[in-house]
Amino acid sequence: MDLKRLRNPFFSRQRITDPAYFYGRRRELEALYSAVVTHQCRSIVGERKLGKSSLLTAIARPEQMQRFGLDPERTLFLYFDLEGMASARREEFWIELLDRLIAALSPGAPSGAHPAAPGLRAGAGRLLEAGELRFTTVRRLLRQLRDAGLDLVLALDEFEGLARNPNFESDFYSELRSLAGELGFVYLTASKRSLYELTYHHRDTLSSPFFNIFSELPLGLMPDEEARGLLATLSGQGEGPGFCDEEIDLALELAGPHPFFLQIAGFHLYELPGRGRPRSPDAYDRAARRFTAEAEDHYRYLWSQLSPEEQAALLSPNQAGESLRKTLLARALIRPEGRRYVPFGHAFAVFVEEQRRAGPGEPTKPTLVAPKSATDLTGKQLGNYRVIAALGQGGMAKVYKGYQPLLDRAVAIKVLAPHFATDEEFRARFQREAAAIARLRHPNIVQVYDFGVEGPIHYMVMEYIAGDTLKMRIRSAQAAGERIPSWEVLTVLRGIASALDYAHSHDIIHRDVKPANIMLRIEEGDARGTFTPVLTDFGVAKILEGVQFTGTGMTIGTPDYMAPEQGSGGQVTARADLYSLAVILYEMLAGELPFTADTPVAVLLKHLSDTPPPLHLRVPDLPPALDQVLQRALAKKPEDRYPNGAALVQAVEQAWPVGRGGGG
Repeated sequence: MDLKRLRNPFFSRQRITDPAYFYGRRRELEALYSAVVTHQCRSIVGERKLGKSSLLTAIARPEQMQRFGLDPERTLFLYFDLEGMASARREEFWIELLDRLIAALSPGAPSGAHPAAPGLRAGAGRLLEAGELRFTTVRRLLRQLRDAGLDLVLALDEFEGLARNPNFESDFYSELRSLAGELGFVYLTASKRSLYELTYHHRDTLSSPFFNIFSELPLGLMPDEEARGLLATLSGQGEGPGFCDEEIDLALELAGPHPFFLQIAGFHLYELPGRGRPRSPDAYDRAARRFTAEAEDHYRYLWSQLSPEEQAALLSPNQAGESLRKTLLARALIRPEGRRYVPFGHAFAVFVEEQRRAGPGEPTKPTLVAPKSATDLTGKQLGNYRVIAALGQGGMAKVYKGYQPLLDRAVAIKVLAPHFATDEEFRARFQREAAAIARLRHPNIVQVYDFGVEGPIHYMVMEYIAGDTLKMRIRSAQAAGERIPSWEVLTVLRGIASALDYAHSHDIIHRDVKPANIMLRIEEGDARGTFTPVLTDFGVAKILEGVQFTGTGMTIGTPDYMAPEQGSGGQVTARADLYSLAVILYEMLAGELPFTADTPVAVLLKHLSDTPPPLHLRVPDLPPALDQVLQRALAKKPEDRYPNGAALVQAVEQAWPVGRGGGG
């Protein structure tokens, strides 16, 4: 089963690196490939979130290059994100170039098959080892690359980071120019402002001929047909039907042909049940509210970047002067509609109208959370985070998707049930333990970024993972009558066992390890569909350890996965978490739980007294030795189980050799 089909295909908010999720920009691709073929330099200029970085990434894909007549073996595209070079030393640029050159010439890369690749790769390595890099020594290697029949294209993203660095003086740009002139190398840059504007304040740089070799390629809104195609194509990437015409019309009306806001509109429409057919007005209204909640902070940023004159022009674009209107068009804030000019999308038009009502110098403020609004926080503000949409709810907490404007990233916000706020001991414990949990750093544990209190609302802010849960993966396999492949089983086991061992070494016991608390983060850009299992909900388990639940009827843990000592109210140790992991392993292998019953209490009693059904009776082709591993892992007494996750993984790999290499 393709794991990528389990996630919402409209997940992209940053540079798109997976070719399956890049769509459109045909005119711009043709212009860039034409420049590469003719050894011309192009400068992509456009506002943030229009897809400049994604475009620079897309042109380097071998299958894309071949469609435009380029040989991936002979043409090396080296992508640089220059945002981090605002204070770098000059030598560091050449180090970055050599590092990327070595990667592009490595075995497995398209150009790695070229006969000259091993020698060039070794030469670049020697230069790095020697240190004291100089332009002349780098140029000598690059000349060898040209003489071997290879073409080099440098894709320089976020060019502002380089242009504004005082360490890169005019002679540096003369050196770059000489590489283009003598060796025929091509530069493709991406920036928010034109190269001329970026360097106008620096006369020495401006006098350098480097910037005169570029022709500008403006990047704006998508053509309507490409925008429709993006919605139709991406919505068909997931499970089930793609969008119907009515859904596409609604997304276009909300977002306009703006690629970033189309992703947001598509995401929230995709989440609605009943995809692929017309829905009720209430359903569309719910999607529109969620879209606006996520988009509003981006609208506010766009507004804040305008001068007072440009803001006035945006309020009345048809009465604005030609120069100001051209500026708004270039910044993709308005679009022509017949003989008139309008904001690029309906939701943005509503936002602009709100600015008009607010008056000059008084932009609208985010809605602040009301003291008792814990039942539904969508569209509200919690500290520095805007709440966008509910993701799920349990007995002890509700999880929302949120947005952090300062760092321009999506987050997950877990809001604990409001009745805990009346417990003074809980309030103190929340502050203490949330800080401890936020210090956990492990690739298989969800990262906690922040926590806070707003009146009766206690919330934790965590890494947002665009993917599905292991519970959904198991159900999907069961519905299709399939078994989960061995490499997936071992990936989950190794990752979660490692996460538990790390948490246990920090004296944190999870207490509720289950498939619903394991996210499968798809690794973007990997055509094999690999994933990283990420364990969530450490926060609630640790914070609620000292809370008494007899009055509420709740307990920490889920009966299907609960260790016997936990279900009987005994002392809970790290081995209770490992018992829960063993139940998950059994379920992944057998396609069903070891114990089932009509009531939760009956399930708990089976965990306390019954022996798990032998695994090889349910799945005959699994080795009997695996049964012995699971019998020990599911032992009734904690001391009879494996001492840690690493020991459990080792035992499984020895009993099941097919899983060790990830095959099957």
